[in-house]
Amino acid sequence: MNDTWGISGPTFLTYFIGAMIAIAIIAAVHRKALFRGNRSSRVDNLGPQQVAYLNGGDRLAIYSSMGGLRAAGALGTGPGRTLVRTGPLPAGVTPLDSAIYNAAGNGVRTRDLHSDQWVASAVEQLRDTLERNGLAVSAGKMREARLWVLGGVALVVIGIARTLAGLGNNRPVGFIILATIAAFILTLTMLRTRRWATDAAHKGMRELRSQHTYLSPANSPAYATYGATGAAMGVALFGGAALYSMDPAFAAEAEVQRIAATGGSVGSSGGGDSGSSSCSSGSSCSSGSSCGGGGGCGG
Repeated sequence: MNDTWGISGPTFLTYFIGAMIAIAIIAAVHRKALFRGNRSSRVDNLGPQQVAYLNGGDRLAIYSSMGGLRAAGALGTGPGRTLVRTGPLPAGVTPLDSAIYNAAGNGVRTRDLHSDQWVASAVEQLRDTLERNGLAVSAGKMREARLWVLGGVALVVIGIARTLAGLGNNRPVGFIILATIAAFILTLTMLRTRRWATDAAHKGMRELRSQHTYLSPANSPAYATYGATGAAMGVALFGGAALYSMDPAFAAEAEVQRIAATGGSVGSSGGGDSGSSSCSSGSSCSSGSSCGGGGGCGG
């Protein structure tokens, strides 16, 4: 019986797993370079909404602003779970605060804030400032990092083709199926990984979080004691759960999701490290690549 495609199972499996590991490692190195950021930039002088963006992107920045406005008595909820103004706009607000306050005057729901023209513009302005300072990862760099997904897709396609060819050639294909699944997991991980903060911002974000542990919902903070800025920072550092801790009725009516702030850790590997672990699961197949009798373990 001839080998499928003229390549023995163990040989094909070795090359396949080797390519998968190479893609994971090179992607991780490339992403490390893309996401390095400006190491001289500091995060301890950032406002709550900027911190929130680095921790959870657009949505958390909006939640942080809402937390500050609510603590200042300027924002509430009305019929149909819409946002309403409950007081004057406080002094010293940010463009995002003003945009959300104006949107509340039009009875916008929280879920629709991101599509409001002025809110979107304010978030974009905030994001651009962070990107220029080397603290936020741009959409362009995320797209560039995800180009390695194409390599993963190619491996999956090759693995499926090899499996079908092996079945048609009456060869065992168990190990190549496992390796193809591992390649699919790697590809999905690289595709779905999203991050907002650069590596330069990660350390500072962790320190900032440590300095503000008293704002953590687990410590049941009295947000009234810390004012609007403290409430906004609590949401920025600890996610939507902090808004529920501060004002559960408002958070529920406003349909705030209990998203957890990442603390600059989610996606810090950029999918590369996660991909490596996926490959490790696939590389366990390599122990079968020498699978003793015959060369059919790789189809």
